[in-house]
Amino acid sequence: MNFVFVSPQFPKTYWNFCDRLKHNGVNVLGIGDSGYDEIPDELKECLTEYYRVDSMADYDAMVRAMGYFTFKYGKIDWLESNNEFWLEQDAALRTDFNITTGAQNDFIDRIKYKSKMKESYIAAGVPVARHHMVHENGLDDVRAFVAQVGYPVIVKPDNGCGAEATYKLKNDAELEAFYAELPDTSYIMEEFINGTIVSFDGVATAAVYRCSTPPTYSPPP
Repeated sequence: MNFVFVSPQFPKTYWNFCDRLKHNGVNVLGIGDSGYDEIPDELKECLTEYYRVDSMADYDAMVRAMGYFTFKYGKIDWLESNNEFWLEQDAALRTDFNITTGAQNDFIDRIKYKSKMKESYIAAGVPVARHHMVHENGLDDVRAFVAQVGYPVIVKPDNGCGAEATYKLKNDAELEAFYAELPDTSYIMEEFINGTIVSFDGVATAAVYRCSTPPTYSPPP
C-alpha cells in the first residue's frame, strides 16, 4: 500500500503517524517544503522517500511530486495531510490521481464551507443555527435577518479555520461598522445561541490524559 503524507514534518509530532503506518507495513512517501536535512531523524526513518517542493501552494509542483511517486511506486492508495489548510488541495490531488479513500472535489465543500455543512446537517434532520449569507445580500436584508433572530449575531468567514476572524455584533452600530469595512472573503451570519460547547478535540485530549496517568501498583504480599 502506498501512502502519500503531505507535510509530514509539520507540526513536529506528525512524524508519529508515519511511524505507525510504516510499522503496519505501509509504504510511506512524504511531500514537503522543508529541506531533507531539516526534517527530524525520526521522520526520515519512517519514510521510503521524501520529495521536496519549493512551495506546497504550487499545485503544479505537487502534481509533479505525485506523478513521480506514481511512476516509481505504482498507484497511490492514500493521501492525507492532517492539516486543515491543505484540505482543498488534498481533495484536488485525490481527484486528479483517482484516489478514492478520502474526500475528492465533489465532497470537499461540505467540509470547508460552513453554509454547505448546514445543508448537510439539515438534510440529515440535525438542527442548526439560523444563518444569512452576508455578501449575497445588502445591509437591509441583513437588518431583516437580525430583526428575526435578534442581537447578538455572529459573523465569520464561510470558509475559515476555527474562530479565525469571527465577530460578535451586539447592536446596529457594530453591524454598520462591520459593513463599512466588509472583508473581501465570503462571510456567514448566524444567530447567537447560548450553550455548552463540547468538542471532539476536548474529549479526546481528556481521554488521552486519563490514559496516560500511571496506574497505582502494589507489590504482592
